[in-house]
Amino acid sequence: MPAHSYVVLIAFTFLLIMLIVQFIRSHRTGPEFLGKPTIDRIYFYTGKVAIFTSWALFMVKAVSPGLGYLLIPAALSWTATGMLCAGVLIMTAAMMNLGTSLSVGLPGQPTGLQTHGVYRFSRNPLYAGVLIIAIASCLYFPDLVNVSLTIYGIYIHHRIIREEERFLSEQYGNEWLVYSENVNRYI
Repeated sequence: MPAHSYVVLIAFTFLLIMLIVQFIRSHRTGPEFLGKPTIDRIYFYTGKVAIFTSWALFMVKAVSPGLGYLLIPAALSWTATGMLCAGVLIMTAAMMNLGTSLSVGLPGQPTGLQTHGVYRFSRNPLYAGVLIIAIASCLYFPDLVNVSLTIYGIYIHHRIIREEERFLSEQYGNEWLVYSENVNRYI
């Protein structure tokens, strides 16, 4: 396997460990990890499956570099690997800033508006990291199925984000308005 394959596997292993730690931490001390979907349940969950499948295809390609019908230049593979690492770091920072407030969907219990740490630069750094990794997956493994899943997943996640932001606007009113005027949605 090429060196970038090992970096990909290490980055995903680190991300998996961080997600498990965050899930355990949230489950013990915070609100329910699974919140209320912001859009129709079918779209919500199929969007999540699409994104995570693109991540799985990223790992499959790392383990089987000869897979696929396109020859990918090493420079593009390294670019995708760098994007993966950036996405993992952004997601990790966002999860750490959220603490026990992290949930999939809208939380069932009240939480505070996060505006510190990486949230000073992005209103949705967790989603930004997720989407960066999905785009990197398409660069690393530009298969029609992977690209299609990623496009669908990005579209659905954008809809989810817009609904979450509407919820935050209703929850936090002027505080949200000031924050959203000063901080970009993604990056």
